[in-house]
Amino acid sequence: MVMGTAHAVIDTQGAMHYGSAADSQQQETAAVKGAAASGKAAGLTGGSSKQAAQDTVHTLCTGNGSPYQNYQLRIAYATYKLVQAMPGGERHVAFTRILHRTKPDQLMGEIETFRADPLQPSCDDWCEYPVSDRGNAVRQFFDAAAKEPSMIRGEWIYMIESDYVFMKPLPLPDAAAQARFKAWGYPFDYIRPTAHPQAMKKLWPEGKLEDIPGTGPAPLLMRTADWRQVTPDWEKYTAKVEADAELTKQLGWVREMYALSVALAVNGMNAELQPIGQSNFIAQLPIEDTLGSAHAFHYTQCTIIKTVAGDKDVWAYDKRFHTSLEESLTVPSIEPPPEYQEGWKTIEGKPITPQLLASIASMIAQMNRGIATLQPLPAR
Repeated sequence: MVMGTAHAVIDTQGAMHYGSAADSQQQETAAVKGAAASGKAAGLTGGSSKQAAQDTVHTLCTGNGSPYQNYQLRIAYATYKLVQAMPGGERHVAFTRILHRTKPDQLMGEIETFRADPLQPSCDDWCEYPVSDRGNAVRQFFDAAAKEPSMIRGEWIYMIESDYVFMKPLPLPDAAAQARFKAWGYPFDYIRPTAHPQAMKKLWPEGKLEDIPGTGPAPLLMRTADWRQVTPDWEKYTAKVEADAELTKQLGWVREMYALSVALAVNGMNAELQPIGQSNFIAQLPIEDTLGSAHAFHYTQCTIIKTVAGDKDVWAYDKRFHTSLEESLTVPSIEPPPEYQEGWKTIEGKPITPQLLASIASMIAQMNRGIATLQPLPAR
């Protein structure tokens, strides 16, 4: 028994899988019951029962178990469960956290978790770049799933970051898109392979620069088989970058994202990257003004509203304010933003419009709805 919930534990060369048996059964039952309906949802292919059975999504998220990440991930998972209850939400059949950490943490009883042996044990406490463990941890997950196929319960694998707020079900690529592409991601404007031709050549000497997409591991949607194919190269190129001081310096804090982008290209995974503002995946406030066609908000940017003079904070929310163990165990509700007043701006200087403020308020309201479902966790 872990925190009052019966868990199935699978030993896989030192790594372990912890999954709430009751939750897994409910998700699998929902997948069966919702199969016919999922084929009718926006963005999905055909309506046959065979096709509908293929339109199931298993969501993955990696982390090192720090209070900072756990605070965010508890909110993400809580809003994910809210979306599961919406029409079309039945295609979201499973959610697994891949924890690269030497030991279990407080979230094991709340979120189905696969614990991978970390490359950097020091990251249990603190390390400079924990995400360099991500490709290796995901590869361990797929290796374990090859021995225990029930670990994967969707035809699609959707990788997210911990700082997502699920607002509605994710639309899946239609038949025409699937005929053209094998991967679907987000066009991060700071991932520019063409700006680093020497680094890309060093990673992939025989490759073409224009074939490397400017994306990263999350958000990223692919068929399960394609994830299995790409992940070993993601791990390999991450290790290659980490072993090269020049590459590490040149590619900076997003170097692991470049490793994934190269791995996609090496494996011929042509990626569709819908323009910012038109993505089915995420909208990033306050850079973007609305959710638009996206299914989730990504709050990686701070949302701090300043007065006209810029000398006073009108309202603020930033994930970097929430790093304590206490807040990861008992997640506090978030104060909603105030009513609109003309002349406000973001901390970066962008004007606050009624539309942008309404989007921020919508995101915070959904976060609070999710937070209201969370129970305090013990600091064991």
